[in-house]
Amino acid sequence: MFRILRKLILFSLLLVTLIGLYIYQSTVIPLEDTLLANDTDGVNAVQCVTHSPNVPLDRHGNLDIAIWNIYKQQNEGWQNVLKQLADRTDLLLLQEATLTDDLKALINEQKQGWVLAKAFIFGGEPVGVMNLSKDYPLSICAFRYSEPLIHYPKSLLVSYYQLSDNSQLLVANIHSINFTLGLEEYRAQLNVVAAAMTEHKGPVIFAGDLNTWSGERGEYIATMAKNAGLTEAVPNDDSRTTIFGQSLDHIFYRDLELVKTESIVTDSSDHNPLKAYFRLLKKIP
Repeated sequence: MFRILRKLILFSLLLVTLIGLYIYQSTVIPLEDTLLANDTDGVNAVQCVTHSPNVPLDRHGNLDIAIWNIYKQQNEGWQNVLKQLADRTDLLLLQEATLTDDLKALINEQKQGWVLAKAFIFGGEPVGVMNLSKDYPLSICAFRYSEPLIHYPKSLLVSYYQLSDNSQLLVANIHSINFTLGLEEYRAQLNVVAAAMTEHKGPVIFAGDLNTWSGERGEYIATMAKNAGLTEAVPNDDSRTTIFGQSLDHIFYRDLELVKTESIVTDSSDHNPLKAYFRLLKKIP
């Protein structure tokens, strides 16, 4: 019995080692913070891109925003969920998106403009956070921060979208780092977002997979949001993915009117999508 158990342990260790080597050898971590978009050549490494959008992000004052950690498209059925979200949402913020040919084909079919912040490249395919909308933002920049323990980066996008009332919407789409012993690195990754929100005078969306799996992380995000004048959009029937009883995915907003929020149950990822419906604030003459 002992010999069998020892063989099983050795086999398990060997399997884990082989998987680790495969992941390590299949991964390329870019030296610079770079992004990709479907109107760029993908050759020149750029951190920021500017556009001249043809139409505002909202639809006559209505603005629907959804977030989803798509789990690198590993689960079946992700195509149908993504189609529905993209078709019924003005701005879709993805985390753990892998830029496969299947994903690009689906996005092009939906006539979506996309921008992806490369966290790393796995098996020749970029992985990171992605913004999807009918038109491009006015400007957008990619940033990364490496996981302290495993050294794999997480990425974020800071972008500005034109609205129909001539204001600009600041959108921060982030996949927060996960494996930390304290809050120092977690806070450091969010510094660029906090600075952008402080400088921006106007509406804000701060959203993504914030990996708030501890009370300390949740409290820090709540304090950060309060300091920036943000409110969280929380669904009444809350089906967001949780760890240790804490929700991981969040949408915070400022200078927008929240109509409703909903979480969507799916088995096409290890995260459930979260969607918020907004209206632009009416300006008093």
